[in-house]
Amino acid sequence: MKLSRVSSTLVLALCICGVCGYAFGQKLYPVEGPLAAQTPQPVFKGQIRRPIFSMGSQFLLLKSWTLANGDVLTGKPKTAKATSVNTPPPQASAPPQPNLAFAWDEVYGQGFFVARILGKEIGQGIFVGKQGTVLQVESLDGQNGVAVDNKGNIYKMVW
Repeated sequence: MKLSRVSSTLVLALCICGVCGYAFGQKLYPVEGPLAAQTPQPVFKGQIRRPIFSMGSQFLLLKSWTLANGDVLTGKPKTAKATSVNTPPPQASAPPQPNLAFAWDEVYGQGFFVARILGKEIGQGIFVGKQGTVLQVESLDGQNGVAVDNKGNIYKMVW
């Protein structure tokens, strides 16, 4: 009887730790820029803080991105309305930008931003690392999105 009570308590504690603790799920894959040319391509991992109860987009819980070199970029996403089309030339695409229309079109196809993103609520975040990397990330549904950094890379974000 005592053993089953201890086992139940242990299972409950592990479940709570899994729900409340940190979790990795988001990934950034380079699709254009210097990192896209590397073999193998680096994949960056996002870290969220999972509360016991969460309503809304998981993207808004994003706390940091860990780069291949170990640099941790931190920031806090927010919601915004995608209201304008900003299509800077690639050399001027370093963050922060009003939006990442050019990156959405690069990753998902020409015209994607206007057809699927413009006018909708999106998640946006700027993440900064101690080694000088600045990363801007956008997500429509909290699971798929795009990002650009100040090193000339464009990324596809997947959950």
